[in-house]
Amino acid sequence: SSGINAEWPLRPGFELRSNMSIQWVLVSGFLYSEIILGLLLCIPWISCKRWHRIFNSSFIALITQFTNWIFWCFLFALVVLFADALREMSVYGTADKKTDLSSQSTPAAHEHIMMKLFRAQRNFYITGFSLFLLVILRTMLTRVSKVARLEANHEAALKQATSAGAMNKTLLDENSALKKLSASKEDLLEDIKRMEELEDKLKAAEKKAAASKADAEAMKKQSENLTQEYDRLLEEHQKLQDAVCPSDKKAD
Repeated sequence: SSGINAEWPLRPGFELRSNMSIQWVLVSGFLYSEIILGLLLCIPWISCKRWHRIFNSSFIALITQFTNWIFWCFLFALVVLFADALREMSVYGTADKKTDLSSQSTPAAHEHIMMKLFRAQRNFYITGFSLFLLVILRTMLTRVSKVARLEANHEAALKQATSAGAMNKTLLDENSALKKLSASKEDLLEDIKRMEELEDKLKAAEKKAAASKADAEAMKKQSENLTQEYDRLLEEHQKLQDAVCPSDKKAD
């Protein structure tokens, strides 16, 4: 206890002060920044797509190139400070027990040890929560980025599906139009085939009519020839009769 009194001299009106050194000021500021960022990420009207746009901005994109390096540096620093806070808690916790057991301990020395123990506990909680939030925020930011990419892929797939559906509908309409056109073409081909058959029948009928007309004309000519021959024979017969009848009359 005499060593403790020599190390921390007694002062009248000694008060518990909690002035923070520069590293713990930085760690507490880092903790507050983590809390603010976590609260911002929990705001419902800031979508993952907007966060993704913010992360892809020129300044943030420049920082995110070194994200892993920055994360491991902060993690290493916080782990070192967390271990130091644990060490101080162990040291001043043991010193506090020794001071309580010592008969020569003074209230000022006990108060000073309690102040150091309080600072060690405060630093322990600050670094512990900073470590916890660092891991949580890294996970949240990774998930937000993945969700934003999934939403972008979903929108792109939805647009692609919509355009594919519209194209499919257009192709179906064109296919139905082609079917109708092919059906009308088939009907037209059938009509053309019927017309060709009718033309063939007409030509055959014309040939038959021409043949019948030729036969009729031949028969007409033959009939005229027969009539003329009959008239000639009749005249000759008459002449013969005339020639025969007068001789018969003279014989009578």
